[in-house]
This record gives sequence, structure tokens and C-alpha cells, in this order.
Amino acid sequence: MQEFSNVSTQLKNSLSKALTIFYPLCGRRSDIFSIDCNDEGAIYMEASINMEMEEFLSPPKLELINKLLPCEPNKTQPYNEILPQILVQVNIFKCGGIAIGLCNLHTILDAYSCSLFLKTWSSICKGSNDEICEPNFSIASSAFPPRNTIGVRAGVMNINKGLEIEVKCSTRRFLFDNKSINDLKVASTKNNGINTKLPTSYKVVTSFISKHMIVACMKEFCDESKRPLVVLHVVDMRRRMGDSLLQNSIGNLIWPALMVCENVNKDTNISDMVKILEDEIGKVNEELLLKLKNDPRFLWSDECAKLMLEGMENENPISFVFTSWGNMGFKEIDFGWGKPLWIAQRGGTKETIPNTVVLMETYEGIEAWVTMADKHLDDLGNDTEFLKFALLNPNINFNCVVI
Repeated sequence: MQEFSNVSTQLKNSLSKALTIFYPLCGRRSDIFSIDCNDEGAIYMEASINMEMEEFLSPPKLELINKLLPCEPNKTQPYNEILPQILVQVNIFKCGGIAIGLCNLHTILDAYSCSLFLKTWSSICKGSNDEICEPNFSIASSAFPPRNTIGVRAGVMNINKGLEIEVKCSTRRFLFDNKSINDLKVASTKNNGINTKLPTSYKVVTSFISKHMIVACMKEFCDESKRPLVVLHVVDMRRRMGDSLLQNSIGNLIWPALMVCENVNKDTNISDMVKILEDEIGKVNEELLLKLKNDPRFLWSDECAKLMLEGMENENPISFVFTSWGNMGFKEIDFGWGKPLWIAQRGGTKETIPNTVVLMETYEGIEAWVTMADKHLDDLGNDTEFLKFALLNPNINFNCVVI
């Protein structure tokens, strides 16, 4: 415990220093648009886990993983001026291994912003000051100043009618290893000619998953065939905007790319879904940024509504939401005792939003954390065609790190 005491002190001291660099994270929300930088700080806690890390990860105990987090992550939080922006829980396993759990409000931190904060904290912790990220809070707020977007929200709420908030859901973890991803890429282009460019791993994996999720859900909704099927992809605008946004810009720099899917069934070729996805993501580009930045009225315009909600003429769609934490540097975060063995997401069985997928980058390939209503998730988990490419919650390969 003396050795961990030293690590604990190092973690807390470096966290304090990181918060002075990411100073808004020390504050509290003063309203829905702003943070009062009042230096109230973050929440830090520690927990002892009465289990070996290898036991916890062989296979990962998804039903227990939320115990490693400092708060209940599945509940949407209303505006509250006393909620901290950041909460941290450091978990110590019997073997001496450490798992750091972090929860944050989405006030100014999207996944990429959170990765920049963790890189800074870990760099300070291990004494690598040359690796510290200097965040830029001005570019995003200048390009996208706080606005009352009631008009846009009204349109988006049409999508959310298909997202039944707070229903009984479970989360399962599926691994697409590198071989499976390559096989899917080849399968998605086999009818497109010899010189066809292979799709990205993200596009082919999400297209494959969305097809099989839709098939699982439509077993229940087959009598509601007129309801549109909408697949929403959360796109990181930094990657789509050229040099207009610096890579250390902090904020929720995300944009929805909507796919309206028709006549999807078990025989649908994923190449068709990949093509739709490529077209929709391609609309999130530097031209869009300039319109948003230069014309405050664009967000309420018919052009913007068409871009965001095209194909949504019918009400009450069945919705699916995809987001990715890949290529954000989470695997490279090193607090001084090596890079992480595994990056995880929230788990468990809770009242939460169904039909959501978070993709996680791993050393073996891509993990998909799929959250659905229990009956739909059971159908997906029994889909033999799906399981030809997706491994259900395999063990984590590692040697336990002793502090």
C-alpha cells in the first residue's frame, strides 16, 4: 500500500496541475450555455477491488464495469449548477493493477476533447512536460458561439421520438478482429470492380452492424413498415474541416450524419449501406464549417434542416446512433507505468437509450459496445451471420501490471 500511496499522490498532484491548464473543468455550469470558472475543482476518489485484474477481464465483467466509475453513467443529467465537470475514480485491484474510471459532463468535452485532457494529465504524471497538450478554448467558441437552437432541436426531436429515452437495456461487447474487418472490406466491394478502393474500417464495420441491428429490431416492428429507419453517425468535425479547426480545439465539435435506410433485410448487401454512409459523411466538410461560422442564420435555414433531416418526412422513426472513440489517442495514454491494456466503455443493464453503438479502438481490431433493448440484443447475439465476424466479449490478453 505504501507503493500505491506514492502513485496516488502522483495522480492527485498531476490532476490538479492538468486542471489548471484545462481551467473550465474546475468550474460549474452557470446556465445551459456557459461555465462559471469558480475553481470548485473536480471530484477524485479511490476504491479497492477485491478481485484480481485478470479475473475481472477474463472475460470482462461488463455487469460490474460501472462499479469502476465514480458515478452512474447511464442517466442523462439535467442542468445542475452543483455538478462537477469531471469525476475520477482510481481503482486498485488485488494484484496491484490500476483502472482509472472517468465521467464528465458534455458541457465542453466531447470524446476527442476528453482524450486531450487525459493526455495532458498523464504527461504531467510521468514528467513528460514536452507532451503536454495546450488546449485552445477560443477557436470552437468563436466558430460556434452559444446560440439558442430551439428550431434545430425541434427538428432533431423528431429523430428522438424513435429513441425511447430510459428503457430497459443491456450492453454487450463485440470484437471485430483485423481479419474480420479485412474480410468485410473485401465482401463490401466484391461486385464493384477490381480497382475499387476499400472502405475504411469504421464505415464497413458500422454498416455491417447497423444492418444486423435493423434486422434484429424489425422482428418486432415488422407491422410498422412505414416507419423510417434512421442511422445517425456522430462525426468529429475536426477531422473533416481541413486546417480550419486546430486539433487541440476544445468543445463539442460534432455533427450528425444521417442515413435513411429503406428495405433493409438479412439479404441486404453492406456495400449499399457503405455507399450511403460515404455520401452523408462527405457532406460534413470545410464548406459546411464556413457556412456555420459566417452566417448565424444558417443553423435555422431550410438548407441546414435538409442537410440534417433529409428523408425524415415521416414521423416516429426507428433510430440507431453510432459514435467512435477510435484514432483519438486513448491507447497511447501513459501515466508512467505503461500504455493501457484495455479501454472500456460503460456497461451493465440499466434504464438508458437503446440502439446506440460506441466503437473502441483495440490492439486486435475494433470493439463495438452495443446497447439495445434486451430482446433485440438477444436476437443480435443469436444471429449466426453476425457472429461469423463478431466475437462476443472475448478475454483481454495481458500480463498483470504490478505497481
